Amino acid sequence: EQERALIKELANFSEEIRMAARDYDPSYINRYLMRLAGAFHRFYNACRIKGEADDVANARLLLAAATRQVLANGLTILGLSKPEKM
Repeated sequence: EQERALIKELANFSEEIRMAARDYDPSYINRYLMRLAGAFHRFYNACRIKGEADDVANARLLLAAATRQVLANGLTILGLSKPEKM
């Protein structure tokens, strides 16, 4: 369930960018990145990566990598620096 929620949130990125551009309102992106971070947090707490079957672990690692990339892209659009690790 948490994996699907995160995938759906990732899929909303282009729409949020479009709405921010349409309304000249970067706060759309701010709010989206906060929702995405929350969805990732819930996913990370609910879904183990290490110790899972290889196909499940790889799929979850790719999902985490996609989230990292979307967060980085959103921060770049806002003109903010992104940490390399936390």
